[in-house]
Amino acid sequence: MNTLLRELSQVWTLFHCCFMFMLLYESRYSTQKTNLLTSIFMMPLIALNIACVVFLGIEKAGQLLIFTCVLPSLLFFFLMTKKRDTRFLFTFCLVDTVVLEIMFATNLLDTALGFNNYIIMFLSRLFAFPLMEVGLVKYLRQPYQQIQQQMRKGWGVFSFLAAVFYMLLLLEAYHPYIILDRPEYIPHLVLLMILVPVMYITVFKVLWAQMKLFDAAEKNRTLIMQVKMATDRLAMGSENEKRLQLLRHDMKHNMLLLSDYLHSGRQAEAEKLISSLVADIDKNALQSYCDNRSVNVVLSYHSRIAAENGIQFTASVQLPERLTVSETDFAVILSNGLENAVNALKECNDKKILVKSFIDENKIYLEIKNPFYNTVTFDGKIPRSNQENHGFGTQSMAAIVEKYGGVYSFTVEQGYFSFRCSI
Repeated sequence: MNTLLRELSQVWTLFHCCFMFMLLYESRYSTQKTNLLTSIFMMPLIALNIACVVFLGIEKAGQLLIFTCVLPSLLFFFLMTKKRDTRFLFTFCLVDTVVLEIMFATNLLDTALGFNNYIIMFLSRLFAFPLMEVGLVKYLRQPYQQIQQQMRKGWGVFSFLAAVFYMLLLLEAYHPYIILDRPEYIPHLVLLMILVPVMYITVFKVLWAQMKLFDAAEKNRTLIMQVKMATDRLAMGSENEKRLQLLRHDMKHNMLLLSDYLHSGRQAEAEKLISSLVADIDKNALQSYCDNRSVNVVLSYHSRIAAENGIQFTASVQLPERLTVSETDFAVILSNGLENAVNALKECNDKKILVKSFIDENKIYLEIKNPFYNTVTFDGKIPRSNQENHGFGTQSMAAIVEKYGGVYSFTVEQGYFSFRCSI
């Protein structure tokens, strides 16, 4: 009966170790495929570790744990995860460390109470793991995944610390032999078990503070873009007003000239004058590319900037009056992309910008393309600018897309630089 409780505790522990990891990491596959592959791989691994406990004893099984469980599961989940970098290593060490803490705490509790029959260990683990998972889901999962999503760099040092403390726990508990046979070292293990949560709490506080700074910087960049867009709109309106004043001023003379053409039978000159007046009026009107006014304002402004720089501007846009995301956020993406395209074409002979946008399955698709024949240096997925105070536009575009859980890409192919996103 005693050994049965021990084996059941082992199965329960390994199952919840896998389950807790799946709560915190992001798989590159669908939920159904992830669950299937995890079951196929982890069930034999759990069986192997149970066999090690039964046939080799808990001390030897603990010493072999790195080879029979840690390294195989590390490799498997690394192949499964979407984030194949130090963020994955930190999550892996975090989950395994939490599991080790519960294992050691329940083992020590069972021994301290003097039962030594695994009943206390089994019952305490039976409740401890579900309670820990409820706490993870309620308090840690969402902010942790938010931190991992926004803070893509700086995890190396934290992952190293997590790995060191994880290995210290394993070594202290099982080497050179099990801690229960070395009672004089139990205070060392308990102290280490206290230090580990303190370390993780400190790390989370640092990461959370960094994320808040990142959010503040991103909001500041967005605010700057909004101010710039508002300034551009005011400038556009002021410019249009001046042109309309000129049109009104010239209208009397043009009407007199048109009347003279008509009375003298000079129909060709009259038609030419009318066409010229219509063209001038159209030039100052807001162009309608789609049903959304904010998008029309951004496209009209940048199409005029493109025309002033001798750039051919082509836009195929099919967007409704109300977008599925914030109009301001989408306008910031669009404005940044078009501004970058105009700047890139100033020293290019093939001057043209192609814009395409539409909604498919409630997602907005956007593509901005322009000819480009230079070399682009990428920092991850984002182009890196060598000019001072440049490159914030692309970072802002990427951050907004990620904010909505969308996807984006900056690519150079077949002589074109392209930005594509779906949000």
